[in-house]
Amino acid sequence: MSAQQKPFVTEEFARHIDSGHKMDTSETYNQVLALRDEIWQYISTELNFSEDLGCQDIHNFNDLQGNHLGRMRNFTGDNDNPVDWVIHSDIGQPQNTFTNIHLTFWMKGNTDVPHLGMAFGTLPEAFYYVDMMPRYELVTHPEHVEKYYDAINDVAMAHQNELFEHGVKPFNAAMPFIRASLSPCAVAGVGPLSFFENNAKQKIWAVVKHWLELVKNAQQDDDQMQCQKRRQRDYDQRRSIVYLDPANPIAERLVGKQAADRLIRILAGEERNGKPYNRD
Repeated sequence: MSAQQKPFVTEEFARHIDSGHKMDTSETYNQVLALRDEIWQYISTELNFSEDLGCQDIHNFNDLQGNHLGRMRNFTGDNDNPVDWVIHSDIGQPQNTFTNIHLTFWMKGNTDVPHLGMAFGTLPEAFYYVDMMPRYELVTHPEHVEKYYDAINDVAMAHQNELFEHGVKPFNAAMPFIRASLSPCAVAGVGPLSFFENNAKQKIWAVVKHWLELVKNAQQDDDQMQCQKRRQRDYDQRRSIVYLDPANPIAERLVGKQAADRLIRILAGEERNGKPYNRD
């Protein structure tokens, strides 16, 4: 397989697939995984969630050779918690270079607070991404930018400046769709563990804390037509991001097509309590 054969695979993923070279990235993996888990602990103590047990059978899952490969857990927001669907997952073996870690919060349709997407991993350096994913086309909804993104713009700009000053590669996905999915205030990069620890973590926490305050102060929208339009867009957005994820070919290689397809459906929120997701 090559990047030409799979044009949606990022340059980093393509190199990993093609080279067959294995590098032990456990130190970096443990650090980025620890941050993901710290963030989940922080948010889950501030908001109430119930675990969706539709994927309980793959809380831990193996590769085709029977070696432990990953974990998958999902949660939904309780009562007045405006979070709809939480992805808490990881896949990959740090001894074999590649890992991919997720923590994503998809919002309910009765609020327009942005979703929160996070991904971490080893490529083999520390990969990180955090973004408040927009609920609207921002160019045609400048009030949404002002309401939710202006306050975090300084954090995003400081991160860009530090990437440049330290000579660290910004996250620049080869696939135009992936680049188009990022908000103007995304914080993402691929760099040495020292940069992740000393620079990126502070910015990631700033985005997370800003988003959590927005969620805790979210206003409920009583316009049912607007809520339904938002729910439909949310699902379309989530489905596109998940089904076009450039890491999907690696998952298929590791667990087989049938298992990989199910993982993708769960990430898209299409299996809840073992049943198809009803957007209505």
